[in-house]
Amino acid sequence: MENALFSNVQKLYDNGLYECVIPAASLLSTVLQNDRNVATLEMEYQTMLYLSSANYKERNYRMACNQLEAVVLQRKAMLRYKSSHLSAIEVSYTQFQDVELRYRIAVCYKELGEYSMAISTLQAVKSRTPRLNMLLARLLHHHGRGVSKSETALAFKDVLRECPMSLTAIEALIELGIDGSEVHSMVVNASPLPKNIEWLSSWIKAHAQMYGCKHLEAAKTFQQLNDTTMLRQNEHLLTNIGKCLYYYGNFTQAEQYLAMAAMINPHNMNALCPLSVVYGFNSKKKPEQEKLITPTRIRGNGEFSSSHWFLYSQLSYMSSKYERALIFAERALSIDPRNIEALLLRGKLFGGLGRHKEAIDVFRTAQCLAPYRFEVYKGLLACYIRLKRSKEAQVICVLAVRYFRTSPRSYTMFGGTLFHSSDPDAKKSAKRLVEKALQIDEHYAPGIALLAGIFQHEGASQDAIGLLRKQVSNYPHPKLFAMLAELLSVEKDLDGALHFFTLALRLEPTFRRALEGVNALTKAARSSNVASKPSDASSGSGCGSSSSSTNVAGSGSTVTAMATPCGTPNHEWLLDCEEMSNDVLELSSPAVPQEDAESDAFSEPFWQDVDGEMTN
Repeated sequence: MENALFSNVQKLYDNGLYECVIPAASLLSTVLQNDRNVATLEMEYQTMLYLSSANYKERNYRMACNQLEAVVLQRKAMLRYKSSHLSAIEVSYTQFQDVELRYRIAVCYKELGEYSMAISTLQAVKSRTPRLNMLLARLLHHHGRGVSKSETALAFKDVLRECPMSLTAIEALIELGIDGSEVHSMVVNASPLPKNIEWLSSWIKAHAQMYGCKHLEAAKTFQQLNDTTMLRQNEHLLTNIGKCLYYYGNFTQAEQYLAMAAMINPHNMNALCPLSVVYGFNSKKKPEQEKLITPTRIRGNGEFSSSHWFLYSQLSYMSSKYERALIFAERALSIDPRNIEALLLRGKLFGGLGRHKEAIDVFRTAQCLAPYRFEVYKGLLACYIRLKRSKEAQVICVLAVRYFRTSPRSYTMFGGTLFHSSDPDAKKSAKRLVEKALQIDEHYAPGIALLAGIFQHEGASQDAIGLLRKQVSNYPHPKLFAMLAELLSVEKDLDGALHFFTLALRLEPTFRRALEGVNALTKAARSSNVASKPSDASSGSGCGSSSSSTNVAGSGSTVTAMATPCGTPNHEWLLDCEEMSNDVLELSSPAVPQEDAESDAFSEPFWQDVDGEMTN
């Protein structure tokens, strides 16, 4: 009976009927245990191989793990007895070799969430295959507590030595901080490297630039590959271009490339997740967001991945359901703690909901995992300003400028922070910083807005108006239109102000500041008809003027303070022209109240040293 049952178990396994193997192999195993006269070591061993492998294939990981560990012990016993049957089994079934068995045990531990056991299982293997090294590297990278980066990098390097075209390992090494030239040298000197792949050098260079905070340069390098090689319109290449532009802050172009990548492969989560964020920055509404998470795109084996939960979180955030968005973001992070987009969104939600200390913890975690993301520093700065912790805010500004030397975002953020200090010399440095930002990108909207505000603060209203007119003629933006309209209203050009408020509303019909500005202009026009006497017209001047134009400037609109010569521009308005007009959850904070002199004071060496570095 046992021989017939064994041959049938073997036939079931060979035909891939793993769910049928489990009960049959279990029955055979019981027979062999109860009748030791017919049981042989070889038959018991092979039966356990079929049973454990079938459980592994059927994702019964707890049972499979226990059985596979028992199989490994049995194999050691067979080696001691020098069983010839063992080599015959492993020749017929390569998946039953020792290395493969240990790989499967590690996968079982990984799926069960016992990452330390998975790591120790792989580390016990003396001669690891690239497959084992890749799994070990991933486990060390994602779940290795107290593991040094060098140890993780060594596992990825072991993969590259035998498989130099492992682009995932190349990117992981560069993300870990390994110099791009060292990675390139490893790849080029690998013996099995195929010929005619000159593009690989540019691929490595682009990733080194991306993780080195040179996002625009990385986008150009990837773009060159797209334009000059046969790789054009590849989904991975388009995704990388879009991500680099997104990291740089060019959300309009980032959307184009990410949307193309998602069109080529609707299941490309590396493109869909940043695309959902970019949609928010570009004021794309709920229907566009919902298209990214249609059931046909997200349902595979019935389980949601970390990326799927993030898409739901982003959709809830865009729908102003912030508590719900936070729940989804935390689900995404419970599956993948290294989901950077989910971390950034969680920090932003905490900050917007007033839980600033929790937001700082989240952004600090993101800083350790992704120091190349500008949003980390922007979020930390906003939290520190809201908590009036100026020393930490200073450090974050310094780090942002030193890390993102080729990005206008860091200089603009730093300049805006200095501009709101009480030190007049710091305000002068603020102007130089924003001018540096505009040297990098002369059309950078937040930099234009900040410099216009500085001009207005200095009393050079015409310079501010000229700067904004030049910008909006080429790059229309509702916030800049509204800002220009406010400045014109202060200069008593009510027709011009109405014109630009109208243009702002054409781009964004629900733009609150523009709507309030139009209402203020209407009230001013009515009051000017009533107050037509000479005595009324000359009743005041300067900051305290009660003329009709000043009444417009002093209306209920929150942008009016920006256009008032006596006031300091609103921090949120200046720094977030690039972002969606969601006042509740914007992370660029208003200036620290002026009465808090200690928290608003910047130490001179801090901003003077950085100012000196910038001019060298």
